[in-house]
Amino acid sequence: MKYRTIFFDIDYCLMDTPTSERRIIRELYAQQGQIVGDDVGDEYREINRQLWVYLDRGEITRERLYVMRFERLFKLHPFHKSAEEVAPWFLDQLAHAYDATQGAEHLLKRLQEAGVRVFTASNGIGEVMNGRVANAGLSKYLTGAFAADEVGAMKPSAKYFDYIFKHSGETDLSRTLMVGDNPVTDVDGAVEYGMVGALFGHRWQEESKATYRAATMAELEKQLFEE
Repeated sequence: MKYRTIFFDIDYCLMDTPTSERRIIRELYAQQGQIVGDDVGDEYREINRQLWVYLDRGEITRERLYVMRFERLFKLHPFHKSAEEVAPWFLDQLAHAYDATQGAEHLLKRLQEAGVRVFTASNGIGEVMNGRVANAGLSKYLTGAFAADEVGAMKPSAKYFDYIFKHSGETDLSRTLMVGDNPVTDVDGAVEYGMVGALFGHRWQEESKATYRAATMAELEKQLFEE
């Protein structure tokens, strides 16, 4: 194994966030007696993805994003409650969604057995994100966890990556890998700091500086162990 330390993003990476979000959106509309398909959940996800671009640029706050995504969704699919009322309910539901990405546990276990130190590195709220990972049964494979509210910065800032690198105990950037679904915040931010980047999934179509690209955990596992 080439890498001694690997950081994983949580949402859309270790955790199967799309499955969780689709289920929660169905439960939301069921509150008004309406049955919706996964297409509505997918529309929500695309709205959310677009808004995260603005958040990453510093153009909106996280709190504003939480409300805006439902303001936009409710213009397409009206709901009887306001976006302000739904936003905290949705966050609570997501905090209790424990859908792990297929193949994630197998990869983490194999990395642990290979002596690799594995950390999570999220832009989310530590208490919430770490709880989801733990309840998905993945925390036993981790050396530690980092989240934006604890670091005091967000990816892709150099401050974020400097903090997690120094606090991981690793000393060699060339043997440090960041795995995430976002080509800008996860991959390019890590690469510009000096780490190696791996782009996971197909949520984003933008170009990135990733050394590895994998649509599934099995594919990523194969690339890392057969290199």
